[in-house]
Amino acid sequence: GITVSNLPGRTAPVVAEHAFGLMFAVAKRATWHTDQLRAGNWAKKDMVLLQGKTAGIIGAGPIGAHMAKLCRGIGMKTLGWTFHPTLERAREMGVEFVPLDELLRRSDVVSLHLPLTDQSRRLLGRREIGLLKPGAILVNTGRGPLIEEAALVDALNAGRLTGAGLDVFEQEPLPKGSAIAACENVVLTPHIADMTPEGLDLLNQGVVENVLAFLDGKPQNVVN
Repeated sequence: GITVSNLPGRTAPVVAEHAFGLMFAVAKRATWHTDQLRAGNWAKKDMVLLQGKTAGIIGAGPIGAHMAKLCRGIGMKTLGWTFHPTLERAREMGVEFVPLDELLRRSDVVSLHLPLTDQSRRLLGRREIGLLKPGAILVNTGRGPLIEEAALVDALNAGRLTGAGLDVFEQEPLPKGSAIAACENVVLTPHIADMTPEGLDLLNQGVVENVLAFLDGKPQNVVN
């Protein structure tokens, strides 16, 4: 008997910008170079030029749509996948919807923007991660269990991927001694993709609007 409302898409531009930043940080090996300089080493690693590459966007909601827009803005091609693709949504997002296996094989960057459900849990398991292009970048700002983390760790440690940018994890907070944190080629943030002053303002405003709508007898964004 309790009405539950959420805030769908309210901070989509904020979260997409964070995913975009993670992609860049991995491509330019920002944390690796920073760590080397702090250690007194003038060491260098090849970086990835993103312009002209292909971004595979998994999820066709507001965050995925904003991520596709940002990627196109720097000259990337965009593929998309969702559980329920339509031509109309493909046109709105500016992506070509393809089967998931094809997206994984063709994309230089794969970015996940899905909610966690029984259907999406471990969407990228060991088999799917094995389909990723050698040297690909994986970004996840959705939910940690969308990816089989142990399989991702193995792919990273084997050098199959350029790296991963992760804001979410199978276990949060990330435990001490985490295998993913020990990987050299990752950029990690503690589930904070929408934690900007603007993002928090949008969330707070949305909560107030939901409460007022409920008190007015017209609940909105109801999920139950």
